[in-house]
Amino acid sequence: MSSSAPAQKPVEERELLPANVTPTHYEILLAPDLEALTYSGKVSINVRIHESTKEVVLHSNELELSKATLAVGDAAPQPASRIDLRKEDETAHLHFAQQLEAGSEATLVIEFRGVLNDLMVGFYRSRYTDAQGTDKFMATTQFEPTDARRAFPCWDEPTQKATFDVTLRVDEALTALSNMDVASETPAGDGLKDVRFNRTPVMSTYLLAFVVGELEFIEAHTSGKHNGRPIPCRVYTTPGKSARGKFALDVAVQVLEYFADVFGIAYALPKLDQIAINDFESGAMENWGLITYREVALLVDEASSSSQARQQVAYVVSHELAHQWFGNLVTMEWWSELWLNEGFATWVGTLAVDHVFPEYHIWTQFLVDDLNRALALDALRSSHPIQVPVRRSADISQIFDAISYSKGGSAIRMLSSYIGLDSFLAGVRAYLQKHKYANASTQDLWSALSDASGVNVTEFMAIWTRTVGYPVLTVQELPGGAQIKVQQDRYLSAGHASDDENQTLWWVPLRIKAAGAEACNSSAVLTARSAVFDVPAAEAKWYKLNHDTVGICRVKYSPSAVASLAAAIAKGELGINDRIGIISDAAALATSGHSSTVDFLTLLRAYSNETEFVVWQEISQRLDALQSVWANEAEAIGRIRALARTLYSPLAKRLGWDAVSGEDSLASRLRALAIRAAGFSGDAHVAAEARRRVNAFFEGDRSVFNSDTQRAAFAVAVRTGGRAEFDKIRGYYLDTANPVDQRLAALSSLGFATDAALVDDVLTFALSERVRNQDLHQAIAAINTSGSNRQRLWQWYCDNYAVLAARYRASMNYMGILLRLSVAEFTGNSRADEIEAFFAARDTSKFRRVLDQSLEKIRANTRWLEKDRSDVAAWLQSNNY
Repeated sequence: MSSSAPAQKPVEERELLPANVTPTHYEILLAPDLEALTYSGKVSINVRIHESTKEVVLHSNELELSKATLAVGDAAPQPASRIDLRKEDETAHLHFAQQLEAGSEATLVIEFRGVLNDLMVGFYRSRYTDAQGTDKFMATTQFEPTDARRAFPCWDEPTQKATFDVTLRVDEALTALSNMDVASETPAGDGLKDVRFNRTPVMSTYLLAFVVGELEFIEAHTSGKHNGRPIPCRVYTTPGKSARGKFALDVAVQVLEYFADVFGIAYALPKLDQIAINDFESGAMENWGLITYREVALLVDEASSSSQARQQVAYVVSHELAHQWFGNLVTMEWWSELWLNEGFATWVGTLAVDHVFPEYHIWTQFLVDDLNRALALDALRSSHPIQVPVRRSADISQIFDAISYSKGGSAIRMLSSYIGLDSFLAGVRAYLQKHKYANASTQDLWSALSDASGVNVTEFMAIWTRTVGYPVLTVQELPGGAQIKVQQDRYLSAGHASDDENQTLWWVPLRIKAAGAEACNSSAVLTARSAVFDVPAAEAKWYKLNHDTVGICRVKYSPSAVASLAAAIAKGELGINDRIGIISDAAALATSGHSSTVDFLTLLRAYSNETEFVVWQEISQRLDALQSVWANEAEAIGRIRALARTLYSPLAKRLGWDAVSGEDSLASRLRALAIRAAGFSGDAHVAAEARRRVNAFFEGDRSVFNSDTQRAAFAVAVRTGGRAEFDKIRGYYLDTANPVDQRLAALSSLGFATDAALVDDVLTFALSERVRNQDLHQAIAAINTSGSNRQRLWQWYCDNYAVLAARYRASMNYMGILLRLSVAEFTGNSRADEIEAFFAARDTSKFRRVLDQSLEKIRANTRWLEKDRSDVAAWLQSNNY
C-alpha cells in the first residue's frame, strides 16, 4: 500500500542517443526558398568524444544529408565513409574510417537539404494572404518536443544543451528572426542577404527558432526596474495586423518585469520577440527570445474582440513568459518531467495575470478552467501520473494534456497554499539560481522548497506527482456533534474503486471551515485511510472541508450536512470558490454513483439567486454534461431543458442584451452565458431575439452586440435557425478582415446546426482549404452537442480517417483531439465496442491514451444513465418540469 512516505524515484527506460559523443556548440546556416518551399543548410557542430568510436549518431528526420566531415583538433577533416539514415528512430549514423579517440574535441560539419513542409512541425511553411489578396508563405519553426531534428541534424534531447550561432540567408526584402538579436546583415549576392544572430546562451534544441517572411512589428520597452535594464519587446505579424498586437505587447512589458522580481533573476536575453503565425498547431511555443503563437493567442482587436479573448491572450503571454525562466533557463532533464515546465507555467502564469488584471478574478476561474478539467481526466482509470515515464519520442506528445498542465498547476497551488506563497517563491528562486543554464528534476524543486519552508515537501508531494488519481473524502459526523471522521478512497468517475485500485493514501490538507469561524483549520491533514477531527458540527450552522477549493479531491457529506450547506448557499454565506466546489463535487459524485443525480438537481435550487459568472459557468458545464448523457431520452431531455429554463431565463431577462455602463468583463460574460444557455434550453423569446439581432448585425447594425454577446447569439441563431443564419455566419468566418477570435467563434457556431444537411455542410467545409488544418477541430467541436448528429460525425471520422491521418502524420496527437470530439459524447457499451473494433487494426500508438480515455468515458456515462435514468425521470415529473 502506498502512503505519504517518500516515494522512490522510478527507474525509467529511455531511448536516448549514445553518450559517447556530445555537442557543445552549433553554427547553423539555413537558406530557405519561399518560392520552391525548400531550404538548404550547413551545420558545424563542436563535439566532445567521451569514448573512442568510429561512428557518430545524432538525430535527423526527413532531411537529405549530402555530405559530412569530422575534424579532430587541428587535423584535416575526414569525410564520412557512409551515412545511414534510419527513419524508424529518426537518426543519422555517420561512419568514419579513422578512430575518434576518447578525450578529444572535434568539429562535425554536415550539409543537408529539407522541405518547408505543411505539417506545422520542424522548419515549415505558413500561408497568409497579402493586401492584394495574393497567397504567400512565410517560413517558421515548431521544435517541441522532438522536431528540431526535422530542421537540421542535431542531438535533439533536453539534456544535450549547447550554444548556437544562427545565420539565415534570405531575400533582401524579407525579415529574418531568431532567438537572439541581429549581429550583422551582409549581402550574399543574387538579391539575398545573410542575417547573422548573436550567440545564444547554452540551451536545448527544442527552444531554438527561426522565422523568415514579410513582417511588420510594434515595439515597447520594459521599465527595467527589476531586470536592471529596459528590455526591448516586439510583436511581429504579417502585414496589416501589427496594431492588434498592442494588448499582448502591453502585457509582456509588465509581466517580464514582474517575473524578474518574482524569480529574483533578470531576463537572460537581450530582447523578447513575439510573433503571430497563421498556421500553428498548438496555442503558443516558448522559444527563448522568440515566442511563436497562433494568431488568436496573441492578437486582439481593441473594438471587437471578446473579453474572454483578451483574458486568454493575457494568460497565454504570461504562461509563455514564465517559461523563459522555468523551462528555458532551467530545463527539465527528460520529458517525464514535462509537468515541471507546464504545471509550473500554468500556476505562475495565472499568478501574473492576477497581478496585472486583478479584476479578472483569475484564481476563481482557475477552478473551472484548470482544477475541474484536471479532476475530470484524472478520474479515469486511463489517466496517468503527473510524472509519467516516457521511453520514446512517440510517447511524448500524449502527455501534453490536462494532467501535466492543469493537475500539475493545481498541485503547485495546493502546495503553495500550504507552505505559504512567500516560502514557496523563495524556494523557486533558490531552485532557479542553483540550476540556471542546466537541467533539473522534480526532486530538485522539492529540495529547494523544503529548504525554504522548513517543511519536508518531498514527504507529501511525491505521492501526488508519482501516482495516478486523487481521493474522494467521505465525511461522517460522530455522536456528540463535536467531531467528524474523514475517510479517503480513490475517486473514479466510472464507480467505486476496487481494492487493488484503492491502494494509495494521499496527503490531503483538509482546510476545515465552520460557520462563524474567521479562518479555516489549515493544520488538519489526512494521511491515513481515515482519521477523526474536531469540528463543531452540532453547534455551527454548517461546516465545509476543502475551504476555497484548494485541494485536489472530492468531498462527500452526509445528507444533513449537504442541506446545511445548501441553506448557507441560498443565504449568501459561502464564498465564490466554495460555492463552485460544492456544486462541482455534487455533480461528480452523482456521475460516479457515490450519490444520486437527484441530489445534484435538488442542490441546484440553492443557486437560484446566484450572481457570479464563474459559479454559473460551473453550473452550466454540469447541466450541459447531464443533457449530453440524457440527449436521447426523449421525454426526460425535454424536462431537463425545462429545468434549465427556470435557471437561465430569469437570468437572461435580468441581464438583458445590452452592456451596462461600468460593468466588468465577468458581468459581460455572464450575460453571454445566460443568452446562450437560455436559447439552447428552448427559451423561444431569447432565440427569436438572437435571430433578430443576427439579421440586424448582417444588415450593418453592429451596435446590436457587444463583443461577448455576439458569439452567444451566433450559436443560438445557428441552433434555432436555418440555412439563412448558417450562411451569414459562415460568411463572417470567411471574411479575414474580422478579428480572428470572433471569426473562430463563428466557425465554432456552425456545428450547433441540427439540420442534417447543414451538418453535412459543416463536415465538408471542415476538410476544405478554407479551414486551416489547425482549426479543423473548431469546425466540428459543437456537432456532438446534438444527439441526433453524433453518428453522422463519427461516420465522417471513419470515412476520412486515412485523409486525416496523412494530414496530421507529424502531429498525431491532433488525431486524438478529433477522435475525442467525434466519439466521447456517445452513450452505450455497444457503441464503445464498435469504436474499439474500428481501431483494432489501426496504429493508435501516438494517441492511445485519448482512445482509452474516450472509451472509458462512454462506458462511465452509460453506467451513469442506467443507474439514474428512472430516478431522474421521477424527480423531474414530480417537480413539474
